[in-house]
Amino acid sequence: MKRKFNKKLLMFGLPILVLALVSAVVIPFLGQVQRDVTVTKSFEFEGNDLAEVDAVAGEVSTSENMYVSSLTSVVIPLSIETEPDEEGFTHTVNYLLDNSVGTCLPYPSETCEKRIFISAEDVEIETLNDFNSMSWDANVLGGYIAHVDVILETDALVFEYAKINPSDCDDVTDYPIGEVNTFGDKGIVDADAYAWLSSGVAGYCGLTEFDDNHNSLTEWKSTRGTEKVIGFEIEVDNWVSASNSNVKNILINGNPIEVSIKPLDYLNFNVDTEFTIDIVPNTYTITTTVDVRE
Repeated sequence: MKRKFNKKLLMFGLPILVLALVSAVVIPFLGQVQRDVTVTKSFEFEGNDLAEVDAVAGEVSTSENMYVSSLTSVVIPLSIETEPDEEGFTHTVNYLLDNSVGTCLPYPSETCEKRIFISAEDVEIETLNDFNSMSWDANVLGGYIAHVDVILETDALVFEYAKINPSDCDDVTDYPIGEVNTFGDKGIVDADAYAWLSSGVAGYCGLTEFDDNHNSLTEWKSTRGTEKVIGFEIEVDNWVSASNSNVKNILINGNPIEVSIKPLDYLNFNVDTEFTIDIVPNTYTITTTVDVRE
């Protein structure tokens, strides 16, 4: 006996099947392109191992000089870590700002400025109102002592030895030499320290055009306190004379800092390791690692 199909049921089922087939076919994307990108490194590092040396407990051993050069168009947050990081050892990075050769002609040229850059976000500073103080230890080997530019979103405030105290301004005869803290006899960058506006006249104290843009940090906060701070540049220039300083122990708002390298810039440094007076006599391997900070 032949089985009969319900034609009405069959006809009803066919459109559903067709609809299901059509719905399952979709275009995966509108278009597609590809490209091959060869990525190269963002910085170069130069440094050498030091042959075994002797040191007496309580003394300092200094590494060979190291050099990091940026090869990229973005800021590189730098990590400089030295081990062993434990009791018995104190490691200090010395930033070598040697600008003792060449002249700053034409501007800008490599000999104009040697710098250390600290990003404002790394020290939790957003606006000028957040910035209260800055200091560092320097060994001035010659020329004009290091200064700092506070880089704002639209300009920069220049805190320098010759202009930081308006009552003792432009005293070119007694620039500090040797080991000093920040500006030596003129103190550190604080609320009472004077800065001039980088976009203004760089002239002498008493010149009206200069004095109009020469104010204390407190006064600058009253007019530009909400302006964004990009970073801080400790610099050794050779505008005044060929200059050379080593800088270490940098503090901003009383806190230690980590440095970054600006696009296509470079940094020279070495590391002092001080051994405590009671360290166990032994041969220790001191390792400095330089990397991109996360």
